[in-house]
Parts: sequence; structure tokens; C-alpha cells
Amino acid sequence: MNTAIVINTILGSNRWLGSICGFDPVKELIKKLERIVKKEDLFVVVNDKISREIGKRLSEFRKIQIHDLTTKNVFRELFNALTPYEDIIYLFADTPLIDIEITEKMITLHRDEYAEYTCSEGFPAGITPEIVKRELFPKLAALLENDNSEIARDSIFCGLSKEINSFDIETYFSPEDLKIKRIELSTTLKRNALIVERVIEKKGFSCSFEQFQSLIHEQPAVLRTVPAYVEMEITSMINAPCIYSPLPFLKRDTGTMNYETFKSILDKIRAFSEKFYVAFSFLGEPLLHGDIKKFIEYAISDNNIHLILETNGTLFTPAFSDYIRELYADNLSIIFEVDAALDETYRSIHRGDLSKVERNIRYLLSKISRNIYVQMIRVSENEQEMLNFFDLWEKEGAKVIIQKYNSYLGLLPDLSKYDLRPLERMCCWHLLRDLVVFQNGDVPRCKQDMNGLFLLGNLQHEEISTVWEKGEPFYLQHCAEKYDEYCSKCDEYYTFNF
Repeated sequence: MNTAIVINTILGSNRWLGSICGFDPVKELIKKLERIVKKEDLFVVVNDKISREIGKRLSEFRKIQIHDLTTKNVFRELFNALTPYEDIIYLFADTPLIDIEITEKMITLHRDEYAEYTCSEGFPAGITPEIVKRELFPKLAALLENDNSEIARDSIFCGLSKEINSFDIETYFSPEDLKIKRIELSTTLKRNALIVERVIEKKGFSCSFEQFQSLIHEQPAVLRTVPAYVEMEITSMINAPCIYSPLPFLKRDTGTMNYETFKSILDKIRAFSEKFYVAFSFLGEPLLHGDIKKFIEYAISDNNIHLILETNGTLFTPAFSDYIRELYADNLSIIFEVDAALDETYRSIHRGDLSKVERNIRYLLSKISRNIYVQMIRVSENEQEMLNFFDLWEKEGAKVIIQKYNSYLGLLPDLSKYDLRPLERMCCWHLLRDLVVFQNGDVPRCKQDMNGLFLLGNLQHEEISTVWEKGEPFYLQHCAEKYDEYCSKCDEYYTFNF
């Protein structure tokens, strides 16, 4: 059967073009792929903004030039350009650790089962490709006719998901399910590229999935690269009491972060992580900060930073909503901490006026709908309202977040009926990927360490690389199933932020 390989180079960044361990990762990827098909059956997807460097490296391969990057158009262009072929192996140019043996097994499965689409499950992203019948592309384009989003890594599966039962799909399963670790073995983002580089340093470009499995179990520090999620306490003050706020137990000084201090710290994190989420304001209400607009504007001025503004909504006036609308920022998300569908329940949790908060949210939703979230923390008081809460805000056009209750290591009373912990304990997500910064620049080991019993350093006075490295021993202790008196009673280790 006629098979082509399509390598997508439309990745939004040229970081993947850098060398690794003195080798060209693109050439190493090509060497692997030429074990499956002949050179003339290997295609490269490019667009007019392609750099000369990409053109040089891939000059010997056939190009599929894409001008309109909407997903539906890309699918149509692939269908037209690949006329002689029946099956298409589809992958991205920044994934040099593709496992060829697994890919060949997926091809066999795809052909034996006469599948339209074959994917894998349980593998880290970047280990396996997708396999598509050429005739599937126009069907997907038709399903996406009213969708003008640009091509992305998950575009094929997102298209299929619109009518998932209408297609013949096969799945190749990993012998160990690593999905929960959310590993991405690609080189476009720094945090993922560092993992790839470490794997190649230790095992080479020919590293198999089996070797990768052994490596991350024996040396889990390979997966801890740079912070992906940062909680910044620009203020530690609140304007309304809340039954799940741990602020009454705060023993360190409260206050607000100076704007210049904020800029300095954010710039350090930006240089270190390159692309990350930052959330305001840890335990406080961010709209209480007198310079909140300056903080927001500075954070979103860099598209590599996605700002998350968590608020109880009481100060989110129509005037502030108009300000947010004028910013027109795709890299800004708002999370409203509402927690109830009924007035009585809201008063028992927030001691406030639900109708006022709902009016503020609805006004904002009348202006913009993207990246607006309404959140419920699950406690005994609101458990019966969860479905009503979801239905209410979904109809209003907001995305809904249902969040587990956090007792902050038992400082707060047990307000939840449910134990949501996984059956087997895993290494702490927050020690792996998160960073918390107090209003004075201090960095605790995690968000649960709200009084700074285990300080890693201070970002006003120290380099972020030094501070971040001091958190690694705590992460490795978790991986070795060694927990101190605080971590042993923590149930936040499996929760995952943006």
C-alpha cells in the first residue's frame, strides 16, 4: 500500500531548529523516517513565513506549501497534495525521539484493521505519530467548515471528536500508561526541549520508548526542567471572608508587592522559563492592589506569558470589565470564585451578595466570552448544587471549573465528603512544575507552604535558577516515596493547574 510521511514544520517558534549535543535533530529525525519510506515519499508542510534555515535543512524533500493556516484549509491542501497515497504518517518536525519500531507496529495495526485513523494511548507526546487515510482529510475539513482556528498538534483528533462514532479508529496502547505524567517530547518549548536534550545526552537519538521508561524511573529529575505555572502574591489581602481561605492562619507579614519588584521578578522568570502561566494573587484578592492594571498590562505584554486573574468578583465592576475588553488579550484568563448557585449557599461560603457577583460576571460575558471561567470549590455546603451550577454558567457562556477543597494540611476543618486521591500516590505535580512567589519575593517549596517554613530563596536577591534548583531535592524525595510530616498528610500532590 502507498504510504507517505508528512512532517509539519508550522510550530510557531524556531527553537526546534537548534542543535542537540552537537547534532542536528531534524536530520536525525529524517534518518529514522527513511527506514519506513523512501525519500521521495517524505513531505514537509511549510508556509510562506518559513525561515531560510528551515528551507536549507529540508531542501531535498518535497514541500506542501500552506498559505491559509486554518485547520480546514490545511486538511484540504494535504488531500490535494498527496493524491497517489493511501495512508499518511503524520508528525511534527520537533519530535526527534519518535520510536520507529512502535511506529511500524502502528502501521501494521492500521492496515490489518482497515482503520481510517490510528493513534496511540499512554505514550508521551512525541514518541508516536498519527496515521491517517488520505480520504479522511476532506471529511475532517467538512466537519470544521465553521471553525476558523489554525492548525495545531491535536487538530486531527479534535476534528474526529465532532463525530467520533462515524470513523474507524484504532488505538495502539502503551505497556505503561504515562499519560498522567503529561510528558511532551518536543523541542519547540524550552521545558519540553530540556527533557529531550537530557534523554539524548544519556541515551542518544535512537532512544527507544522502553529505554525512556527506564530512564525516567531511575532518574526522575530528567522531567523537572523549568517552572510552567507561577503563582504570584501581588497582595495577601482580601476584601471578604471565605470559609476555605487559609489567611487567618498566616503567620508571615501581609502586604502588597511593589510594581518594580514585580517587573524584576517576572523578567527573571521570563528569561528562565520562556513560556509559562502566571496567576494573581495566590491567597489574596488581586483587584485590591492599587496598581492592578499596570500589573495586568505588563504581564500580558509578552505573548509567551498567559495571565490568570483569580478573583471573587466583588470588585469586578462594569467599568473594570470595559477595561478588560479594551485590552483584547488572548493571553488573559479570568477565574471567578463563585462556589454556589443559591444565595443562601453563597452567604454560608462567602458571607456576601451572590446577585452582585453574578451581575458583574454577566456584564463581562456580554462583552467577551473567551477565557472566562466560573469556579466552584467542592465543599459540603454546595455539593448538591454542583450540577445546577454547571448548567447555569455553561448556558451563560462561561467555562466551568469544579475544584477540590484544600484544607492546607489540616489548618482548615474538613469541609469535603470525598477523598479524591488516586489509588497510588504519584510524585507531586507542584514540586515538579510550579513556583510560588510571596509578596516580598520569598519562594516557598510549594503552595501548601504558605508560611514559608521551607524557603527556597528570594527572587528579589537571588537568581531564579539557584532558587528553582533548591526545590529539586524535595521533588526527588517524593519520587522515592519519602515524605516529611507535612507532605505525608497533603492531598494536593495530584492536582494540576493550567
